[in-house]
Amino acid sequence: MYIQSIMKQLRKFFLPGLLGAVLVFTCFCGEAWAQAAFDCKKLLKQEINAAGGPKEPLNNFTEHADCFGLDSADLKIYGQGPVLGSLLMARAVKSKKKITYGDVLADINKAKKDTGYASMRNLIIAQMTLEKRRFKPDNWDSSLKYLRTVGMPDDQMEDFHKYLLEKQEHHWTYRQLIVAYQMKKEAEAPAKKN
Repeated sequence: MYIQSIMKQLRKFFLPGLLGAVLVFTCFCGEAWAQAAFDCKKLLKQEINAAGGPKEPLNNFTEHADCFGLDSADLKIYGQGPVLGSLLMARAVKSKKKITYGDVLADINKAKKDTGYASMRNLIIAQMTLEKRRFKPDNWDSSLKYLRTVGMPDDQMEDFHKYLLEKQEHHWTYRQLIVAYQMKKEAEAPAKKN
């Protein structure tokens, strides 16, 4: 009798939780299936509607970046209105035909083969890394390559490192520290000239 009472209590407690877990799991699976069901081939064949304004193509590029083979660094380059707009304008000047998303993808892939793409991509990856990474003394060495990529002069690295050590209790990102360091340098510059 005692065991049956415990079992009833357990069923009352776990059954709603179990049903809730199944419901949540079903919703997540349904959403994942809906995302997987998006037809990239159809999008690439679709004409870009110029009358819809620049937001429609830009939204399609950012929302369906995987259809274009774009990662977060590529989106920083090609997923910006002015860059995408210039690709569309260049294509429109070359051809009187209607422009598809596949045409723009071909232009992006061609631009990726340009010699400047790799350096631009490296710069963006360095910026994105430094925006998120918080300074810790043990990640200084691994952050040096990113700092050099964004243009931190080698002759300032030692001074900058000392500054970081002074400010480490703030738990700032490298980007925040670079801005604060540059402001400090600018504030000191007139004092040194006088």
